[in-house]
Amino acid sequence: MRIRKKRVKGWEYYYLEESIRLEKARVYSVFLGRTIPAKSQLEKLKQKLLDNIYNELLNSAARIYLTEEQLIEAEKRRRRYAWKMKKLGKSQLDEKDEIDIVNFVYTTLTTEGVPVTKEDANLAYKFTRKNVKSIRDENLRVALDMINGLRYVKGSEKGISLEFLLELHKIIMAEYGKKNPGKFRQKQAYIYLKSYEKVEEIGFRPSTPKEIGKKLAELIGWYNTNVGKLNAIELAALLHLRFYMIHPFEDGNKRVSRLLMNKAFFDSGYPILNISKETQSYFDALIKSVEKKNEKPFVEFVFERFVKNI
Repeated sequence: MRIRKKRVKGWEYYYLEESIRLEKARVYSVFLGRTIPAKSQLEKLKQKLLDNIYNELLNSAARIYLTEEQLIEAEKRRRRYAWKMKKLGKSQLDEKDEIDIVNFVYTTLTTEGVPVTKEDANLAYKFTRKNVKSIRDENLRVALDMINGLRYVKGSEKGISLEFLLELHKIIMAEYGKKNPGKFRQKQAYIYLKSYEKVEEIGFRPSTPKEIGKKLAELIGWYNTNVGKLNAIELAALLHLRFYMIHPFEDGNKRVSRLLMNKAFFDSGYPILNISKETQSYFDALIKSVEKKNEKPFVEFVFERFVKNI
């Protein structure tokens, strides 16, 4: 923010201004008067200007952990991204969509230790459900399942349900029949940290099998209530984190979590975000929030990835 002096009909006036570049530059201002206010009053006027910008750009969206400045920065990037996309033709948009999906599937699976290559994901993208039986390579089938899961998410109506979660898991885990695709786990789950020296359980245990239904119902209700109310970045990050902490499935919980995060982005009109490209940073932020039951580190991680990648 800056203070600008203007001369009007021979008189000097002061304004507090902030320039923001969206599709084009936009200047927001607050009138100060004939003199510059005292420091304490100036701080209040700075906050007033920030509130005005936030309310206009983000429709007064609720926030929990992120600051107005952080969310304004994210919104600036989202709008500039959307403006660039409008300039692309259909073939260019299709090509970008393919690149985004392939990259998401590749990093999502390799993060989980699935030995797929970028070429596997590229090839799987060319297939559909109709010709899946002709794919003999297991890695290609696993990649196609993730692609179909992402397509299922993108094509779904706004909001989530228990049936939606079960179907999503069933789609992406179709190749893992022994992991009970589309069914909740019946045993206690544990989360471990792995290193070259040892495998150690973290100081947090997910919900018991008896708690899963109730916990998911609460999460579904929270999400459906907050779509369009809570800002999109926190909505997406918290949906990922809270679902992961329930850990309702025997396997594939992180994969579903990342798909749900993007479900929240899609429901809010945001583009896809691939947060697992930097695998160690992703795990560090996730485990830190889970183990300490502190949601802020993971929310800030998602914000940082959004600002960096969009």
